[in-house]
Amino acid sequence: MPPRTWRKQKTRITDGRRILELRERLGLPQHELAARAGVSASYLSRIETGSVTPGMASRHVRSLALELGVGLDDITIPAIPAGTAATTAVAS
Repeated sequence: MPPRTWRKQKTRITDGRRILELRERLGLPQHELAARAGVSASYLSRIETGSVTPGMASRHVRSLALELGVGLDDITIPAIPAGTAATTAVAS
């Protein structure tokens, strides 16, 4: 059985810039998309700026995708596992 932490790792995380781009393309104010998706406007703002990166299993991410009319793959990107070359280089 894999270690417990392995099961909790995110394989894909939200791409806040993409959510922002889609929202603006639809002409939706941030507060309106947030209300439709059932999240607070401040939480949506934090997603769009990259302050938080919920995984694609999050109900909030699924709600945002639904309201934007796109699939989960359209608003998420692959997560980089801790300890890989990319994260190690950034941490250095």
